[in-house]
Amino acid sequence: MTQRELLRRLVLATAFAACATAVHAQMLVYDPSVVTKLIEEAQTGIAQLQQLEQQVSQGERLFTSLSQSSNVNAIASQLSAPALRAVLPDADRFIAAARGDLSILGQIGQQAQAIRQANRLYGANLSDLVGAELEAAGARAARDLATGQSVGNAGAARLQGLQQLEAALDTAANPRAVLDLQARIGAEEAMIANDQMRLQGLAMSQDAEARIEQQRLSERAAAARDARLAAYRAAFP
Repeated sequence: MTQRELLRRLVLATAFAACATAVHAQMLVYDPSVVTKLIEEAQTGIAQLQQLEQQVSQGERLFTSLSQSSNVNAIASQLSAPALRAVLPDADRFIAAARGDLSILGQIGQQAQAIRQANRLYGANLSDLVGAELEAAGARAARDLATGQSVGNAGAARLQGLQQLEAALDTAANPRAVLDLQARIGAEEAMIANDQMRLQGLAMSQDAEARIEQQRLSERAAAARDARLAAYRAAFP
């Protein structure tokens, strides 16, 4: 006998016992309305039990689905690549690389070195101030171009990965998979927002770097002018 059948019989037995009690209390006077009411109450109780069984069954299925592994990390695995997770360099290294070794920028630095060598037309004398400034300007240009290319490639890879995650939502096997996919999409969008903020910081650094360089050139021109003036005054006291 199933639990459902047992509950049904208990409800019916209770109903008939109550009916018998009511009839006995009324000196065995048969009252059809009382019997009808008791039967209706019994049917209502059975319906409530059936509804409760459905809710329990639904809860069990939901619990089972949430306990299953969604294996969501296997989808768009390229999004977890280290190069994509750290596509942008730190600001201090970004600035220092233009006046030192571009290789400190890692993969971007290697790409920048290749760009610099491919476009070099003149080997400046680094011991000379003008030559050092010329070399630094070339390094900055190569660094910025390599950074732009790296960001563009990362954006294309991220777009492809996000499209794969969104497509997987349509074929998700269970609610657990849907929740995991939505959580991962949210995490990737947070990473993109963080990279955008860092890009703004690097852009501000580039702008400040250019203004500082312009200030250096202005100060050098002023120093040269003062030196010429002092030499003129010395020649014509």
